[in-house]
Amino acid sequence: MIITFAFDVRNYVEVMEGWPLKRDNMTFFLEREGSILKRVCLSFSGVSSDHAPSFTAPSNENRRAILKTSDGGYAALARKRIMNWQAIVSGVQIIDLDYDNFEMRFRAESTDEESRIHLKSIKTSYDQALNSSCDFEQFGRAFCADPIPDHRIESTSHYREGRLAFEAGRYVDAYNNMFLFLETRYCDGKTTTAQQVELLSRNPELCSCIEKNAAELTKANQARKDEKLDLFNSCANVRDKIKALVSLRGKLRHHSLKSHNRWDPNQQDKHKGEARFLAAVVHDIVIKESLEEIYAPASLEEFRKQSVSSGNEISIKLTTHRVKNEPALELNMSYPTTVVSSLLCVNTVTHAMEECEKAGQLADTVRFEAVHRGRDLELFTIDFDVWAYTAKGEIEVNRPIKFVRCSFERFRANLITRHQFSIPCQGNRLSILDVWKLLKRSFDHIHRDPTTRIMSLKLFINDGAKAIVSYRVGALARF
Repeated sequence: MIITFAFDVRNYVEVMEGWPLKRDNMTFFLEREGSILKRVCLSFSGVSSDHAPSFTAPSNENRRAILKTSDGGYAALARKRIMNWQAIVSGVQIIDLDYDNFEMRFRAESTDEESRIHLKSIKTSYDQALNSSCDFEQFGRAFCADPIPDHRIESTSHYREGRLAFEAGRYVDAYNNMFLFLETRYCDGKTTTAQQVELLSRNPELCSCIEKNAAELTKANQARKDEKLDLFNSCANVRDKIKALVSLRGKLRHHSLKSHNRWDPNQQDKHKGEARFLAAVVHDIVIKESLEEIYAPASLEEFRKQSVSSGNEISIKLTTHRVKNEPALELNMSYPTTVVSSLLCVNTVTHAMEECEKAGQLADTVRFEAVHRGRDLELFTIDFDVWAYTAKGEIEVNRPIKFVRCSFERFRANLITRHQFSIPCQGNRLSILDVWKLLKRSFDHIHRDPTTRIMSLKLFINDGAKAIVSYRVGALARF
């Protein structure tokens, strides 16, 4: 089988002609549109067809079809050989190649191999790896926020580059960029290990983020085998952890061919765990700052004023239902948006719960029903199960309640996936008010990432199969 790697050219380069050139089992060629260079390609012949993409049909145990792909290590060889060519030619022409998003092509060398090659080409793409489906409201509020200091802009640029590098599998680059964030923010131009350890150890916010993420990511059941974090095995306190991070920075930032311990740019997976950890630490710092700016009262007020004055708002009617048919709130709300999204629905739920609590009716409210006022179509509903309509308005179980399980479906990158987590809970009964509080905790936990799109959510007691409360969005709600 012949496997070909095609790397896109990102800058404007003119080449008048070109033809294939061979060396050993490699063939080098260029792809052009007219005289414009579009791709630089390298083929390997004599490759086992075992490395061709293959499909596994659904089975009783696994109901999903599985696509298996493997580059057999040839992708790293192709990158290294093309980098060699790129370095030599740089004196006469700079060629900017996209090594993160490349195309793999597969071609049979014999008729026997044709049946084993299920796909002719695959293109790696990280276009949607960082897609969180934000609403314009978040973008608009960010623009309405007050200007931030230059040092924050610069350091956040390192975070952004680090996230892109991580998703592309360049874990050393990711780690170095994340550390540059810390260096820019907290190290005041100091570069020695002792100086940086001292300065970083003095920052309580950073120390808290390191301890929190170390506790989460070092657990064996929360990290895959290739992401295990062994960096802190001998660290007794946060200062030791910071020293380990700084020392690794020194090793990864300096690259000497004379060193037997140097890192290989074509084998960065061994540093995935460390890059993942430092990215989580820096993310905690960055998202806290982002949310403070985006959800500041001044930003909200300015965004709302401009949106409403230009007619960009949605009006919602939310009807509440109480157990004993007592007078119930009917809320009229408006939001500065023109798109009915799942995020809008969750925001409406939160505000409605606050209004019901102020009115003293949340403890016996068992249903929310929201509709779009302009179109009279359903936006979402929240329904309590039949237990809430009993005389006591409580759910009692024979076995002690150890936890409440939250199962929810989310939308991301054109896919809907199911996730779940547990909330510790003790006792043998839950009231209507208890369940509303658990529902709010569930929404708050999920929206630590405020761009998460919740399409449905249910709460269960322990490992039970019957939901005690259910939330779902209507067909009008766009993702």
